Amino acid sequence: MAHRRPWAAAIVALAACLALGKTAGAAERIYVLSQSAAALSEIENGADKASPAVKLDKAPAALALAPASELAYVTHPDLAQVSVVDLGARRVVRTLSVSGSPFGVAVTTDERLFIGDWNGAHVTVIDIEGSVPLRTVAVGKAPAHLVLSRDERLLFVANRESDDVSVVRTDDLSLAATISVGRAPFAMALSPDGARLYVGNVQAGTVSVIDTAKLEVIETRLSGAMPYGAAVTPDGARVLVTNQQAGTVSVLASDGTSSPPIKVGDYPEGVIIGADGVRAYVANWFSDDVAVLDLDTLKVIHRIKCPGGPRAIVSVAEAP
Repeated sequence: MAHRRPWAAAIVALAACLALGKTAGAAERIYVLSQSAAALSEIENGADKASPAVKLDKAPAALALAPASELAYVTHPDLAQVSVVDLGARRVVRTLSVSGSPFGVAVTTDERLFIGDWNGAHVTVIDIEGSVPLRTVAVGKAPAHLVLSRDERLLFVANRESDDVSVVRTDDLSLAATISVGRAPFAMALSPDGARLYVGNVQAGTVSVIDTAKLEVIETRLSGAMPYGAAVTPDGARVLVTNQQAGTVSVLASDGTSSPPIKVGDYPEGVIIGADGVRAYVANWFSDDVAVLDLDTLKVIHRIKCPGGPRAIVSVAEAP
């Protein structure tokens, strides 16, 4: 597997297989993107494997869901493009050309698309409706994961080659802060109240905790080898961190304690907490499956086969 592209080793909670699941009485749609299979897939309730639902162009890297529509945006660094997927129709409905190597992606409620250039040092901003010309914002080197604040006023950008996080104001695209973190930041996850941002530092084996009001690091926690994905439980009490090289998930409690790492599969990357709040889902890149964790027992209770190379996983809770 040493022949895989250099940027491919840095895709985390951004790509894997498309899933539609209902567990423990909580209905949700779980979307996952598979890189080598170039597909979005669906996991039916109780199924032990996923079947392709949407075929994509080669080497998809990252996935973002539009907050107010049935659209998903998938980046392709090698093709300098973004695929727009209609999730209801299960097909690609549009392709956007983006210069450079589009990687991390985030989309706002008012339909602005933010895209990091993996081989550059900027974020491209696209008005999806086309009423505002394309713009760029200077950030650090190799902008990877992008996360919007809960109110969408700030955009956090993990700059993998600058060892920092850029904070961009989304109204005027000015730089609010540059926050130094650990070596090679990539994955990020916000606490449910938006007060804390957790940043996985791949080459440091640590997680930086950022106070989003002060815009500064207030704590650094140890994780496992190569932290590549992160998710926070609904009560904000625990942070789950996937450790790619170790093949484990670390569970970091807000009181400063941690649980023994959980073995999940080969090269785990993307991780989410299910809508029921009692399960977590981990995309195992080299195992071609998703591990289902019970958050009470902290054990793997199921493994769901996926198309080749599941790397990130996201979900949307269904309205009751």
